[in-house]
Amino acid sequence: MVTLTSFFVSSAPTITNWIGKLIFLMYKGIGNFGWTVVLFTVALKLILSPLDVWQKRTMMKNNRAMKIIQPELEKLKKTYANAPDVLQQKQMELYKKHGYSMTGGCLPALLTLVIFFVVFSGFNAAVRYKNETIVYDLTLKYEQTVEANPSITEDALDQEMVAAYNEEKEGWLWIKNVFMPDTYANPVPTEKKFVGRGLGQLNAKLPDETRVLNLSRSRYNDGYDAVLKPAMESYNKVTFFDMKHWNGYFILPLLSIALSIVSVKLTKANQPEMPQQTDANGNPTNAGQGMMKAMNWMMPAMMGVFALFYSSAFCIYMVMNSFITVLFNAAWNVIQKKLDAKEEDRRLQVTFKR
Repeated sequence: MVTLTSFFVSSAPTITNWIGKLIFLMYKGIGNFGWTVVLFTVALKLILSPLDVWQKRTMMKNNRAMKIIQPELEKLKKTYANAPDVLQQKQMELYKKHGYSMTGGCLPALLTLVIFFVVFSGFNAAVRYKNETIVYDLTLKYEQTVEANPSITEDALDQEMVAAYNEEKEGWLWIKNVFMPDTYANPVPTEKKFVGRGLGQLNAKLPDETRVLNLSRSRYNDGYDAVLKPAMESYNKVTFFDMKHWNGYFILPLLSIALSIVSVKLTKANQPEMPQQTDANGNPTNAGQGMMKAMNWMMPAMMGVFALFYSSAFCIYMVMNSFITVLFNAAWNVIQKKLDAKEEDRRLQVTFKR
């Protein structure tokens, strides 16, 4: 709990994360954080499009290679059925000969996962910075108001703080506060949410180190409540079912999960057929298939968790990212079918001539 003697006003908050800085640089030009995220996502997808193309080309190459080597693999299994070590060696030689990459499909996916967490870190920094800025600005507004009008009533001061918050808050479409989740969450974060650490918490710092906040005219003896409790009373829900005061309605989380699943389905349709692996005793094992399957469903599960507990701003990014990915995958599937048909015709023509 922040008390009169420990709540201070410091120098203005700063942001050091380079992704967060880039987002706020765009935000200054656009003026709305939600639409800034939309444009940021589109720009990032364009920059990273070579990675998507690389992944798709690798998968296409593997698919074509597998169609060619599948009959040879079956022959090897029969020939070296009693020599599993030799079978594995011959299989690896065959994969290498035809350019089949066992890890080619996983490496781009791992890079995508790394990028996801880098961007997530940037959004966390941006959300934390914005919330710290709001508290800092409202604290200055409180002090200026009390100093300019020492006789101001508590009700009038509360109205001033609500008006100041209205100038600072940032909504987007149906979402009241884009820096809070699109769920039943309160639009105005409580002090516990503000300073809390862990899943879905803001992990922000209260202003400090300059001077004690003057609470002489406030009905609250807590610095955070003095500047934000009037807004909480105006915008936050009283009971769980007070839906008109929810920050959102789960629209973005549901869209994020649904689009991610569709993207997985579209990607899976053109994933290379993993060759049957065997252990040291020659018994078949599904290790490769299991790893690929886990990678496929990891992202939708992660997006569900992040969408429910973290800011709507990051959820907008996930929805837009998944939407663009779905469009890309759908278009690529159409193109690949045409390319595969041409390649099959060419292969049959060569075979027939022989």
